[in-house]
Amino acid sequence: MSTHPAYVLDTSVAVKWFANEGGTEQTKADQLLDALGQGECTVRAPELFLFEVANALMISHRFPSAKVADALAFLRKMKIEVELLNWRTLSKAVEIASACGATISDSYFLAVALETDSVLVTADEVFLRKARHLPQIVSLRLLQLTERSP
Repeated sequence: MSTHPAYVLDTSVAVKWFANEGGTEQTKADQLLDALGQGECTVRAPELFLFEVANALMISHRFPSAKVADALAFLRKMKIEVELLNWRTLSKAVEIASACGATISDSYFLAVALETDSVLVTADEVFLRKARHLPQIVSLRLLQLTERSP
C-alpha cells in the first residue's frame, strides 16, 4: 500500500486559492487543494502560515477584513496539519537562512519540511532561487500530483 505524498504549504500557494490570479500556478494550486480535499495528500504548515496568509490577503491583495475572515475560516475547515512553533525547527530555520541568504520566516517553512520528511511547495521564486541547492523544496509550477484512478 502506497502512502500519500506529504507537503508543507507555503503562504504563496495558499494565497492563490483566494486571490484567483489565473495561470499555471493557479491551476496547480487548485489541483493541490483538490488533492487535499480528496485525502490524496497530507498538507501541513507552520502556525506562522495563518498569520502570513491573513496579512498577504489584507495588505497585498487589499481584501476587506470580512473576506480575510472567510479565508481563515476556509483554511480552518481544511485538513491542514498546523505545526506549532518548535525551538529546534526555529534553530534549523536560522541555519537555512544563514546558508542561503533567505529570511528566517521563509526558511522556517523549509525547516518544517525537512523535519517532517515532507516537501515544501512554494510559488516564491525568490526563495526558490536562494534555496535551490537544498533538498525537499519544489516550485508550485513543477509540482507533479499523481493522477487519480477512475
